[in-house]
Amino acid sequence: MSEKPVVSEELIAAGLQKIFGLTEDEGGDFILREPIQLNDGKSIHGVTKAEISEIVTRLNEAKLGNESSFQWASEAEFSLISLGSIGAFDRFFEDKEFIGQGENPVTFKIGKPSREFSAYLLCLFAQNPLLTRTPRYRMLLNRVRHFDTDRTSRGYGNARRPFEADSLFEALGESLRVTTLRITSNKSRSDFELLANSFLFHAAYNIDAAARIGLDSMFRAQAIQRVRRTQTGFLDAPRQTYDADLVHHYLMGVAAEIPLLEYLAYYHIAEHFFDKIFNEDLVNQIRSGITDPSFSARRNKDIQSIIRIVTKAQRQVRDEGGVNEQRALQLVLDRFVNVSRLAADLDAYDATLVDYYANNDVPFAGASKAAIRGRDEEAARGAIAKRIYKVRNALVHAKEGELPKYAPFAHDEELAREIPLMRFTAEQIIIAQGKVL
Repeated sequence: MSEKPVVSEELIAAGLQKIFGLTEDEGGDFILREPIQLNDGKSIHGVTKAEISEIVTRLNEAKLGNESSFQWASEAEFSLISLGSIGAFDRFFEDKEFIGQGENPVTFKIGKPSREFSAYLLCLFAQNPLLTRTPRYRMLLNRVRHFDTDRTSRGYGNARRPFEADSLFEALGESLRVTTLRITSNKSRSDFELLANSFLFHAAYNIDAAARIGLDSMFRAQAIQRVRRTQTGFLDAPRQTYDADLVHHYLMGVAAEIPLLEYLAYYHIAEHFFDKIFNEDLVNQIRSGITDPSFSARRNKDIQSIIRIVTKAQRQVRDEGGVNEQRALQLVLDRFVNVSRLAADLDAYDATLVDYYANNDVPFAGASKAAIRGRDEEAARGAIAKRIYKVRNALVHAKEGELPKYAPFAHDEELAREIPLMRFTAEQIIIAQGKVL
């Protein structure tokens, strides 16, 4: 948890300009070009410099946790990401409060963000121009500009409830469609994140509504980039057919909202060929041995060398409950993956990734660096196979006490950087199986 959030009056003002297009008067207050009309006949004309200053002071008194929560002495606010249907989580609660028991009860409330959290999100817009290039940003602008015709909030079951706001920041909070969990206590606490996760488990257990602590992808530049190689208007008909099982795994990966599921979906595409490729390699080793001019069926040691190849493979299958997966993965990469093309795909997606893999381990997986350029292809594929396999193991094995270990959500940022390597590898495997129409 960092000590101070990155907020300032200047950043908030810049964010307000991006969203609302305000004008600044001589006193430093910001005025809307057209007031926002509310259902009760009131209107919002802008925001004062004093209110912005008050919000900044309040935020600077808090601790920021992982870009998605603020914690004060006796209260905290957490940004939530729904793990079900879009916007479904908050519809179960409709700004209800849940008060705990005991002498010092804790209160939980799900709803739209506070003015402080909304101001913080404005700062993120101001600091990262990339965020303003997304379709969801344009949708936000459209909602803000049409308050007069869409001045109600959508509640559970698609019912409408009156739109209420006392300040421009509260109106913004409604438009952002962000859900937060606010926790308040009668005394100082340091376990607000534990309380938040406990409430989320309680909600999932009792009403099957799932959400997690995290910042919506709209406000995270590293999460908004998609792989779009062709504009829709230039898309043509396919020229090959592809294996349906592989396609289904690929579609699952593209559609997945959780990095763990996305990574494993792409990994399954490589895994599809493990048995076949491993057994073919064993057959080739034996064929190579018995057809070598130095081999003689009359010499016991030559026969024993072939037996050792088979015995070693059988022992690996017995010990590992199947084929040697890391070896099989490298064989699949050797068969289907062109390293130069893989590097080009990574560069086209994010020009920093090839260097990132070459210079950075994967701490949660104990995976080593993988130099994709500057080495022969066989060595590069070996390094890639080791990195991919160790990341996969960290995702599927989570025994208590084992290190390193993947922690759901906590390591999602690190895992997200590994997904392009796995995805572009999987794509080459699928394409290599294609049959011309």
